[in-house]
Amino acid sequence: MTASHRVLLAALLAGAGSGSGVVLARGAGGVASKRIPPACATHIPLARIPRDVAIFRDGRRLRPGSPRRGTAPGRTGATGRPGPTGTTGPTGPVKRPAKPFLQVGDKVFVSRPGFRLSYAGNRFHILHAAFRLRCLKLELNWRPHGPRTIALALVLRSGRVGVSSGIHSRRALVITPELLAFATARRTRFNVDRNPHSRSTRAWTLNKLIVAAKASDQALRINARITYTAISDRRGLRLDIWPFSISPLQRPTNGADRLAPFWADGLPCSVGCTASGAIPGWPLRPFREQHAIRAGINELRPANFHVAVDIQAGNFQPVYAIQSGYASVRYRGTPDVNVDVGNFYYWHIDPTVSDGQYVVAYRTVIGHVLYGFTHVALSEGSTSDYLNPLRPGGSLRPYANSEPPIIGVPRVFSDGRVIVGAFGPQSFVATGFSYETPVLAPSSLAWRLYNAYGRPLTGLEWAMRGSQNYPPGSSR
Repeated sequence: MTASHRVLLAALLAGAGSGSGVVLARGAGGVASKRIPPACATHIPLARIPRDVAIFRDGRRLRPGSPRRGTAPGRTGATGRPGPTGTTGPTGPVKRPAKPFLQVGDKVFVSRPGFRLSYAGNRFHILHAAFRLRCLKLELNWRPHGPRTIALALVLRSGRVGVSSGIHSRRALVITPELLAFATARRTRFNVDRNPHSRSTRAWTLNKLIVAAKASDQALRINARITYTAISDRRGLRLDIWPFSISPLQRPTNGADRLAPFWADGLPCSVGCTASGAIPGWPLRPFREQHAIRAGINELRPANFHVAVDIQAGNFQPVYAIQSGYASVRYRGTPDVNVDVGNFYYWHIDPTVSDGQYVVAYRTVIGHVLYGFTHVALSEGSTSDYLNPLRPGGSLRPYANSEPPIIGVPRVFSDGRVIVGAFGPQSFVATGFSYETPVLAPSSLAWRLYNAYGRPLTGLEWAMRGSQNYPPGSSR
């Protein structure tokens, strides 16, 4: 795992700042324009007001304009001087209907088939919704607790909005009472759906990463990728693929935490130790590009701790060795059939080599992924001493994961026991498989005890440290 995963339970207990969106301007129709920040002093033009859209400004419903007396730009009125808005009729100047627009403070109610609007270079497709345009100070920076940004925000009360981001991608945002969702890159497409009855909001992307933050504490945030949906409700903020919510005390680590990398445990081969003759890469094409991980080492299984790393793959996909050597086939006719070559074991494949056959790394197809398994499991080491192939300098390369782990709210029992849920989202996910790229069990978990004043009472204690495999029967 990467350095971004050096997170400890102490991060739960140290606390994190919070803040909520602050209203800067209300009902722009009755507020002097000089009081509206430039980012919000904009009119969003509409080609027309559709029949299924109701817009309210200062308590009055806007309707398509009707001709009024006046003059139009470039035309002359009764005085012979150019007028602002109309043409000259037989009885005097007649105003043209003004084109409709939206502005800060407007309340909008939309029924199907909905309509579209654009501002700040971003497009919004309102399918069916009740929303309001407000000017807010929001945490839209890469890291929480940074300077807040004043932005014109679509505040969704109910319904669904589809967003497509432009050059000002972080202004492609939707906020609800539970959730703030925004893009981080151009051409991001995502949806936000709010159910007012359950007081819950869901946000999911159709292509690129989006940030989902708790509306009342925008420092508490999570990344939602194409296979993950962010949910915020009374239970808190979480991903749909995990049952518990993020602890409101979770925060990024810093130098004062004095964290040691989880792999720096002093054991041999916790770092590097590439087997002689092995060529780091992946046993699936393309060999020199990262593949999605379905499960990591040390996940708890009925019989033992998982001894391999599961790599997502297609049914019948060819599998190659990453080290040359002589093949050995074990457990034929069972789901655990594997081919051993050198220091590596390839599980759940239908062998295409025989015992004793010489295999050339990245050239010889040693088998095909068994139908229905949609992954190949790779073990490294020996049956009594498995290594983590994803360790720094390990055999599966390139590999990177920039997602921070998620730590839940700890449960403290009267006997002093503490149970806490934790998992690791992945920054690299794959599509086109029969299942979504899952989150992983944490590679490591540590804790430190603090007093009521935030001073540490103990050193860093490791509950688990996954640089190598835990043998069966180990207790954590």
